[in-house]
Amino acid sequence: MVKVLRVVARVVEVVLGVLAVALLVLMALGYVTLAVIEGTSMEPTLQTGDVVVVVRGVKPGELSVGDIVVYRRGSSLIIHRVVSLGPFGIVTKGDNNWAPDPPVPYEAVVGKVLNVGGATFRVPLVGYLTLLIRYSATSRAYLPVLLSFSSVLR
Repeated sequence: MVKVLRVVARVVEVVLGVLAVALLVLMALGYVTLAVIEGTSMEPTLQTGDVVVVVRGVKPGELSVGDIVVYRRGSSLIIHRVVSLGPFGIVTKGDNNWAPDPPVPYEAVVGKVLNVGGATFRVPLVGYLTLLIRYSATSRAYLPVLLSFSSVLR
Protein backbone atom coordinates (compact mmCIF):
# COMPACT_ATOMS: atom_id res chain seq x y z
CA MET A 1 0.00 0.00 0.00
CA VAL A 2 2.80 2.42 0.91
CA LYS A 3 4.56 1.63 -2.37
CA VAL A 4 1.38 2.40 -4.35
CA LEU A 5 1.00 5.73 -2.55
CA ARG A 6 4.60 6.63 -3.38
CA VAL A 7 4.02 5.83 -7.05
CA VAL A 8 0.81 7.90 -7.10
CA ALA A 9 2.59 10.80 -5.38
CA ARG A 10 5.41 10.65 -7.93
CA VAL A 11 2.95 10.62 -10.84
CA VAL A 12 1.16 13.65 -9.38
CA GLU A 13 4.50 15.46 -8.98
CA VAL A 14 5.44 14.76 -12.61
CA VAL A 15 2.03 15.85 -13.93
CA LEU A 16 2.11 19.07 -11.90
CA GLY A 17 5.64 19.75 -13.09
CA VAL A 18 4.66 19.27 -16.73
CA LEU A 19 1.63 21.54 -16.26
CA ALA A 20 3.77 24.23 -14.61
CA VAL A 21 6.29 24.16 -17.47
CA ALA A 22 3.48 24.25 -20.06
CA LEU A 23 1.91 27.24 -18.27
CA LEU A 24 5.24 29.08 -18.22
CA VAL A 25 5.77 28.45 -21.94
CA LEU A 26 2.25 29.65 -22.77
CA MET A 27 2.81 32.76 -20.64
CA ALA A 28 6.13 33.47 -22.35
CA LEU A 29 4.45 33.17 -25.75
CA GLY A 30 1.66 35.53 -24.67
CA TYR A 31 -1.21 33.05 -24.97
CA VAL A 32 -2.12 33.16 -21.28
CA THR A 33 -1.54 35.39 -18.30
CA LEU A 34 -2.31 35.16 -14.61
CA ALA A 35 -4.71 37.50 -12.82
CA VAL A 36 -5.23 38.09 -9.12
CA ILE A 37 -8.82 38.56 -7.97
CA GLU A 38 -9.46 41.65 -5.89
CA GLY A 39 -12.90 42.57 -4.59
CA THR A 40 -16.19 40.83 -3.87
CA SER A 41 -18.10 41.21 -7.15
CA MET A 42 -17.46 37.62 -8.29
CA GLU A 43 -18.08 35.89 -4.96
CA PRO A 44 -18.62 33.07 -4.26
CA THR A 45 -17.09 31.83 -7.54
CA LEU A 46 -13.93 33.92 -7.23
CA GLN A 47 -12.65 35.56 -4.06
CA THR A 48 -9.99 38.10 -3.22
CA GLY A 49 -6.59 36.45 -3.37
CA ASP A 50 -7.56 33.81 -5.93
CA VAL A 51 -5.27 33.52 -8.96
CA VAL A 52 -6.84 32.62 -12.29
CA VAL A 53 -5.39 31.76 -15.70
CA VAL A 54 -6.61 34.09 -18.44
CA VAL A 55 -6.57 32.85 -22.04
CA ARG A 56 -5.71 35.87 -24.17
CA GLY A 57 -6.78 36.74 -27.69
CA VAL A 58 -10.22 35.15 -27.69
CA LYS A 59 -12.38 36.01 -30.67
CA PRO A 60 -16.01 37.11 -30.31
CA GLY A 61 -17.20 33.76 -31.68
CA GLU A 62 -15.31 31.95 -28.90
CA LEU A 63 -17.29 33.68 -26.15
CA SER A 64 -20.47 32.25 -24.63
CA VAL A 65 -22.98 33.35 -22.05
CA GLY A 66 -21.64 32.11 -18.71
CA ASP A 67 -17.95 32.62 -19.55
CA ILE A 68 -15.90 34.70 -17.14
CA VAL A 69 -13.95 37.34 -19.03
CA VAL A 70 -11.37 40.00 -18.30
CA TYR A 71 -11.99 43.33 -19.97
CA ARG A 72 -10.48 46.79 -19.91
CA ARG A 73 -12.58 49.76 -18.77
CA GLY A 74 -10.43 52.87 -18.79
CA SER A 75 -7.26 51.99 -16.90
CA SER A 76 -8.94 49.18 -14.92
CA LEU A 77 -9.19 45.48 -15.64
CA ILE A 78 -12.50 43.90 -14.64
CA ILE A 79 -13.29 40.19 -14.28
CA HIS A 80 -17.03 39.45 -14.67
CA ARG A 81 -19.35 36.86 -16.19
CA VAL A 82 -20.88 37.24 -19.67
CA VAL A 83 -24.67 37.54 -19.41
CA SER A 84 -25.41 38.40 -23.05
CA LEU A 85 -23.72 38.70 -26.42
CA GLY A 86 -24.58 41.23 -29.10
CA PRO A 87 -23.31 42.26 -32.52
CA PHE A 88 -21.04 44.98 -31.10
CA GLY A 89 -20.07 43.61 -27.70
CA ILE A 90 -21.04 41.83 -24.52
CA VAL A 91 -22.88 42.58 -21.31
CA THR A 92 -21.27 41.31 -18.12
CA LYS A 93 -22.20 41.15 -14.47
CA GLY A 94 -20.38 40.21 -11.31
CA ASP A 95 -21.91 37.11 -9.71
CA ASN A 96 -22.34 39.09 -6.49
CA ASN A 97 -23.67 42.26 -8.16
CA TRP A 98 -27.37 43.03 -8.50
CA ALA A 99 -27.15 44.85 -11.86
CA PRO A 100 -25.23 44.21 -15.08
CA ASP A 101 -22.33 46.36 -16.22
CA PRO A 102 -22.58 48.78 -19.15
CA PRO A 103 -21.98 47.07 -22.54
CA VAL A 104 -18.39 46.14 -23.30
CA PRO A 105 -17.09 46.32 -26.89
CA TYR A 106 -15.41 43.13 -28.10
CA GLU A 107 -12.10 44.92 -28.58
CA ALA A 108 -11.99 45.70 -24.81
CA VAL A 109 -12.02 41.98 -23.93
CA VAL A 110 -8.52 40.95 -22.84
CA GLY A 111 -9.27 37.27 -22.41
CA LYS A 112 -11.36 34.51 -20.92
CA VAL A 113 -10.76 32.84 -17.54
CA LEU A 114 -9.74 29.20 -17.91
CA ASN A 115 -12.56 26.76 -17.26
CA VAL A 116 -11.72 23.09 -16.72
CA GLY A 117 -14.51 20.53 -16.89
CA GLY A 118 -17.18 23.14 -16.27
CA ALA A 119 -15.41 24.60 -13.22
CA THR A 120 -13.47 27.84 -13.09
CA PHE A 121 -9.79 27.03 -12.58
CA ARG A 122 -8.48 29.05 -9.65
CA VAL A 123 -5.73 28.81 -7.07
CA PRO A 124 -7.04 30.22 -3.78
CA LEU A 125 -5.07 32.56 -1.47
CA VAL A 126 -1.89 32.70 -3.59
CA GLY A 127 -2.69 36.20 -4.85
CA TYR A 128 -2.57 37.72 -1.38
CA LEU A 129 1.21 38.01 -1.72
CA THR A 130 0.80 40.17 -4.82
CA LEU A 131 -1.88 42.30 -3.14
CA LEU A 132 0.30 42.73 -0.07
CA ILE A 133 3.22 43.93 -2.17
CA ARG A 134 1.03 46.21 -4.32
CA TYR A 135 -0.75 47.93 -1.45
CA SER A 136 2.13 48.11 0.99
CA ALA A 137 4.09 49.97 -1.69
CA THR A 138 1.29 52.44 -2.46
CA SER A 139 -0.71 52.84 0.73
CA ARG A 140 0.22 51.86 4.25
CA ALA A 141 -3.48 52.03 5.18
CA TYR A 142 -4.14 48.65 3.52
CA LEU A 143 -1.25 46.88 5.21
CA PRO A 144 -3.02 45.95 8.50
CA VAL A 145 -6.03 44.64 6.59
CA LEU A 146 -3.91 42.46 4.31
CA LEU A 147 -1.78 41.23 7.20
CA SER A 148 -4.93 40.19 9.03
CA PHE A 149 -5.50 37.61 6.28
CA SER A 150 -2.39 35.79 7.48
CA SER A 151 -4.62 34.27 10.15
CA VAL A 152 -6.50 32.50 7.33
CA LEU A 153 -3.28 30.75 6.35
CA ARG A 154 -2.57 29.38 9.83
